Amino acid sequence: MLDLLSKAIRQKGLSIQRPIVVFGSAPLQIYIDPAFLSADVDVAPSDHRAEIQKLVDEIGLSKGKAPFYIEVVSEYIFRAGQNWRERAKVVVLNDVSFLFPAPIDILLGKLRRLEEKDFLAFELVREKTGHPTETELIHELRCSYDMFYIQQNGQRTSLWENTERLWPRLFSRPIDVRREIIQPVLDEFSATGDNRDYVEEIRARLGI
Repeated sequence: MLDLLSKAIRQKGLSIQRPIVVFGSAPLQIYIDPAFLSADVDVAPSDHRAEIQKLVDEIGLSKGKAPFYIEVVSEYIFRAGQNWRERAKVVVLNDVSFLFPAPIDILLGKLRRLEEKDFLAFELVREKTGHPTETELIHELRCSYDMFYIQQNGQRTSLWENTERLWPRLFSRPIDVRREIIQPVLDEFSATGDNRDYVEEIRARLGI
């Protein structure tokens, strides 16, 4: 599909300034297991989004036109680890660059939703690669500490709740998000002499 899309982009003469991000389950199918099928390939161009969406429709790869289709979305839809671009790989097809996030970043994006197929993605990657380990995943979640907060209605964010749902299934034990993810970050802020008011503000937002 990406080969057809890149050919269409080249024929159209579009100048893509930054690589088109490819995410969802497709990178796992390409790099981890071809049998891990997904109905769609999510692509996020930084520019020419409307033109690329039109091209996808013209070549018959939009939703409703093909059993396996391309979904064109905004870059901000992909929510992964803080350093995901440093781990991503660039693949060039027909002079068009695509950016494939690393498996751990694909999984971190799925953690915000965590449906059954997302659980299966975590299990597949762990089975095939041995990663992410607990230590690796906790490190990445600490980098996103400010996404663990108490909402105005008193509920915790989906990332918080899904982390607690994931851990017993993936690592065979519960996880205390406050103690294992949030508190170490705040302790480090305090130890390095960061502004006390800021730390207290974060504590209030995180409900601790």
